[in-house]
Amino acid sequence: MKTTRQAILSTFQKTATTNPLERFADFNVSQFDKLLRNKSEDYWNKQGEQKALRVFHESASNVPAYRDFLKKRRINPEKINSIEDFKKIPITTKENYINTYDIADRCIAGDMSHRLLVAASSGTSGAPKLWPRGTYQEFEAAAIHELLYTTLFQIQKYRTLILIGFPMGIYVSGMATTIPSWLVATKKYPVTLLTVGNNKDEILQVLPSLKGEYEQIIFVGHPFFIKDVLESARDRSIDFTNQKIRTLFCSEGFSEEWRDYIASLAPNVDPQRDILSTYGSSELLLMGYETPFSVALRREITNSSVLQEKITPQRGIPSVFQYNPLIRYIESIGNDLLFTSGSGIPLIRYNIHDSGAVFSSEKFLAHIENPSKVLQIAMKNRWNLPLVTLDGRSDQTIIFYAANIYPEHIHAALNQKSFLSKITGKFAIKKEYNKKMDEILRIYIELRPNKKPSSQLTASISQHIVDTLKAVNLEYLFLWDNLNKDIRPKIALCFYQDSKFFKPGKKPKYIISS
Repeated sequence: MKTTRQAILSTFQKTATTNPLERFADFNVSQFDKLLRNKSEDYWNKQGEQKALRVFHESASNVPAYRDFLKKRRINPEKINSIEDFKKIPITTKENYINTYDIADRCIAGDMSHRLLVAASSGTSGAPKLWPRGTYQEFEAAAIHELLYTTLFQIQKYRTLILIGFPMGIYVSGMATTIPSWLVATKKYPVTLLTVGNNKDEILQVLPSLKGEYEQIIFVGHPFFIKDVLESARDRSIDFTNQKIRTLFCSEGFSEEWRDYIASLAPNVDPQRDILSTYGSSELLLMGYETPFSVALRREITNSSVLQEKITPQRGIPSVFQYNPLIRYIESIGNDLLFTSGSGIPLIRYNIHDSGAVFSSEKFLAHIENPSKVLQIAMKNRWNLPLVTLDGRSDQTIIFYAANIYPEHIHAALNQKSFLSKITGKFAIKKEYNKKMDEILRIYIELRPNKKPSSQLTASISQHIVDTLKAVNLEYLFLWDNLNKDIRPKIALCFYQDSKFFKPGKKPKYIISS
């Protein structure tokens, strides 16, 4: 088995492979973990810069769409030789790149036949966006999952049941978790996968007979779904006293109060070590991951308004992840995060409209005058990787039960003749939580002058928004058909020029973050 530092690094520097199984079999996760602890953040940043430049030049030469993209903007790839040059390259977006070029032209050599899988994400139009993946992505995902499972959850020490609760259809999360998890299990860890999907009743039916065989159960899925599973398990008196319970989430942020609540649903759960989330997307798969160190940092922010102002002024409490620049090179421009990755469709300086910032750990820690004992312990046992904070979406999108809710969809629902004589068309969306930590989508709507709220108008608008979302938003429709929750929006009709939400003279703000 390859164990040298250079073998580990070259494995991630290359973005093409014909046999991901063989490549992963040779991957030494223990050696990789040691490198992450022993090498400096600056070292990993330099590795990421080299990789980003390599992905750029490979794409400029071999991806027809990107070659044309650069030509139209008069960018000569031969003049891009340093990371300073790289940062002057035009940003790519869905609008100027993904929607402009055919899917095959965005692949290497303009050929989709070597893409192993195609996943999908919902878009503003309701038509899914397709995201091909190649062999490198499957190796890369397996290597990172092995790192997370072994280092954070110690699957090498405990007989482990990994319960994958993501949907198993065309959308990315289910297969993008199952394949790398299965590849990890092939390395003879004491691991069993339960790919039950997001069917709560099936999970609760098999858990009582299976759990006794395992010392540890890792629940993987969307936060709201795993919450529902654990609550229902408690209500049905399913006893986890003899198992370690851990969770790995993705797709949606949550508060530290919510994390503590999840930890309370099973015995002996440490919220800072056992309740962890990841940062991913359909385009780029896994981009970052919570660690005990990043969670400790976030809890420091949560408990200090002064620190919050220093880290993310006027943007609330962000999620905090560590990431490896060698695997996902991330820049922050203004409030937007840009990503470069040798994905199935190579992406260079791609703006997915996530709002956040990149920090070095030292810069982050410099703002904390009196770190807690928990943070001090985490600091001594951390990966030397930079941090990325995530505030939400910069393109006026709200994430509700992992579905992207676009203002365009709400506009479409409200622009009905029967409503226009009663409302101005202005609205604001806010995600809230009830006492059980279930999500609520609340929509504030401005009435026209001299109009008063009525229960009939409220009910009519609510029903039409639901009907519209089901018609144009595939992610919402999936939730409606599969999630055993009331996901109808709560409508609040506000008087004209309401001072809180629709104060005159201010630019309309569709998303209320806090």
